[in-house]
Amino acid sequence: MNQLSRVLALVLALGILTLAVGAGAEGAETYAESPILASQVEAGELPPVAERLPLEPKLVHEVLDSDLDYEIGNYGGTLVTGTTAVNWNSDVFVGSNEALLSMSSTNSDEIIGNILKGYEANEDNTVFTFYLRQGLKWSDGQPVTMEDFEFTYNSFIMNQELTPVISANMRAGGKADGTPMAFERIDDWTFQVSFDQPYGGFLVFCSIKGWCGYTEMLKPAHYLKQFHPDYAEECHGSREAYYEFLKPFAAELGYDNVEEKGVWTYVFNQVDMTNWELTNPTAALTSVTFEGLIDTDFPVLYPWIMTDASTTTTNWVRNPYYFKVDADGQQLPYFDYVQSKYEENNEVKLMDVISGNINIAEAFFTDYSLLLENEEKSGYTVYTRRFHNTVPVIFMNATYGLNADGTVAEDDASKAWQDVVGDIRFREAITRAIDADEINDVVCLDLARKNELYDCSYDIEGANALLDEMGMKDIDGDGYRETPNGYPFSVQIWNNGSYQDYITAGELYVEYWREIGLNISVYTTESSLYDAAKDANEIPMYIALCHGSELWHYLDWGFGTWDVLWNAWVNAGGLSGDIPEAEAGNYLEPSEEYKQLRLRVQDLMATDPVTAVNEVLPEIAQQVAQEKYVIIPILGQSSIVVADSDIHNIPEGLAFTFWCSLEFLFDSSFTYD
Repeated sequence: MNQLSRVLALVLALGILTLAVGAGAEGAETYAESPILASQVEAGELPPVAERLPLEPKLVHEVLDSDLDYEIGNYGGTLVTGTTAVNWNSDVFVGSNEALLSMSSTNSDEIIGNILKGYEANEDNTVFTFYLRQGLKWSDGQPVTMEDFEFTYNSFIMNQELTPVISANMRAGGKADGTPMAFERIDDWTFQVSFDQPYGGFLVFCSIKGWCGYTEMLKPAHYLKQFHPDYAEECHGSREAYYEFLKPFAAELGYDNVEEKGVWTYVFNQVDMTNWELTNPTAALTSVTFEGLIDTDFPVLYPWIMTDASTTTTNWVRNPYYFKVDADGQQLPYFDYVQSKYEENNEVKLMDVISGNINIAEAFFTDYSLLLENEEKSGYTVYTRRFHNTVPVIFMNATYGLNADGTVAEDDASKAWQDVVGDIRFREAITRAIDADEINDVVCLDLARKNELYDCSYDIEGANALLDEMGMKDIDGDGYRETPNGYPFSVQIWNNGSYQDYITAGELYVEYWREIGLNISVYTTESSLYDAAKDANEIPMYIALCHGSELWHYLDWGFGTWDVLWNAWVNAGGLSGDIPEAEAGNYLEPSEEYKQLRLRVQDLMATDPVTAVNEVLPEIAQQVAQEKYVIIPILGQSSIVVADSDIHNIPEGLAFTFWCSLEFLFDSSFTYD
């Protein structure tokens, strides 16, 4: 059985499982619901749960079985989180965000149905057939239909005023210069998306890539049509009546002339709530933002619906039409309410965690010991979970000190750097001098693992031998080596002062390198200066994070950091040959090895997820490790999650800590009065 067949077999198998759960939809006794909803059903305020669920509800399976031994939960309680950002809570966002499909455990090759019941892909990954869940409903009780998908494609994605530039995610191959996708309605419950080039990564986009969510391709037509001029006659009877309807909304946003170019798009975009705005009250509470103009808030498909917000808290209540159930047929989520508390800073947030005012939170490594000390007394549990990137990664900028024509700049720092950085023996010596075990112990609290692709073994003797072999010697007797051509070698490795682990790692790195006679020091600065200097190609070495294989679909191998001028060539269209001849001299064409690497990374999105993860990704990691412009000493770095000890279903080993989903968490101690 080929890999594509295995993927489809998995999808079909999971579809059968979902169908089995959904088969009892005709009898309300098949499903259970929260008591707060049952009371509304009894009062005639809501239809029965079987009528609110799709005919085939989604059986929750957001996490691989190896990462979580699912428990059937109980209803009730409030999940309380904290944030130091205004109108934003990353935990609630990632834990509530829903996509059309779902990638189990966020970093695997398993993609299954979610909002959509399922999918099929043709052999060359150019045509994708998707199946809707019949009976799926928006949070206001209106059905999700093919009209919603058609509206989104025809009137939003393909509307140049609302979408001046169609995302690369919706173009062939996932490339910015690819042909936009084509959409075709097959029947009331089936549609196809097609491309003129292979794009297996489209399934990744539909599930997890960039946390795009369903709002990229699915919007509630019944709510948004009234704000779109293409439906002026359908919704208002005439274009004039449409403008009269829109006028007070535009005035609320500060626009007097509703017919002025672009004004209708400002209103539409304010009303339209994207997934990135699900924690923003201005977007979620439409009836408050446009008080007196519209009575209902924007319909969603998330597990909870925002109800109110103040300067200190934002509150959500369970969505009575949420489409997921557990294996016992209980409609999710388990928690009835979610609350986001605004915290002045991380120190205040930490105290709220310890005191129990927040019952689930992510914490910093620097707080690990304090949290463990208070674990039993405060009644919470400290979890360590695999993080979605690797820190601290070393980047050696291959293009620092080069001009666009490939010549070396005239200053000594540029000459010294270019005298050594292109020699693999220098990069290998830098690597061998590092003690990955100590980095793991000191920086990552021994919660990561050594990256076996790199020989970070604290081999001082071997590193010295490599530098001697390439001709780096201490000519002036100051204890530091000069370059093979006699240039003084003195380099700063930059890091972002916002992160303590960067600073600690930098201090260790320079100790290792000074032991082999390299005059390297740490330069710590704030993020805006760091980014500006990086973009200007003014930094030879960096300490930063890299998603790499830890979140493969981010396609992040530090591009634009260790390859500044080469990356500019790629961004200008170099790989596709689109740089005009008259402009070619403005860009530095990279080596063939570098071009091959970039093409391999592109292949991650062109092929199907199984091939991408199991064949292409290892090749990329191997090439990056062989060239050693990017040095990743450790993998599997963990982050810290603190949760009330009565909260269950927190995944083991899962990337993004508890963020994968919040709907299946439950409080085992909760009882209704």
